[in-house]
Amino acid sequence: MLKVTKENTGVDALLGQNTSFNGTLVFDGIVRIDGNFEGKIKTNDTLIIAEYGKVNAEVEAGVVKILGDFSGTISASSKVEMYKPAQVKGVLRTPNIRMEEGVMFNGSTEMGRSGGTSSSTED
Repeated sequence: MLKVTKENTGVDALLGQNTSFNGTLVFDGIVRIDGNFEGKIKTNDTLIIAEYGKVNAEVEAGVVKILGDFSGTISASSKVEMYKPAQVKGVLRTPNIRMEEGVMFNGSTEMGRSGGTSSSTED
């Protein structure tokens, strides 16, 4: 099991366990959510949804690590990692997925080189 602490993640910002935020979060670096978040999240870096975190969002990120509750859509350019006791509902688009035994996942995955998205051109 992944233990998320400031020491092992180099967290740049934290939304604490007894806080709630509704809106759009844009950041560089590593952000850890222990509280409640609803809205949109955009970063090229790392989002951590910690064990007590509850997120309902549309997420675009480089890396997403989930230990808490997530509902929504994730487009990750690098990878999505889910660790027990995570509960994940929604769509995951990413080239790499890691799911630890004991994670509850209800949704769909789209895997591809760039977060599951593909591009096409018309002549």
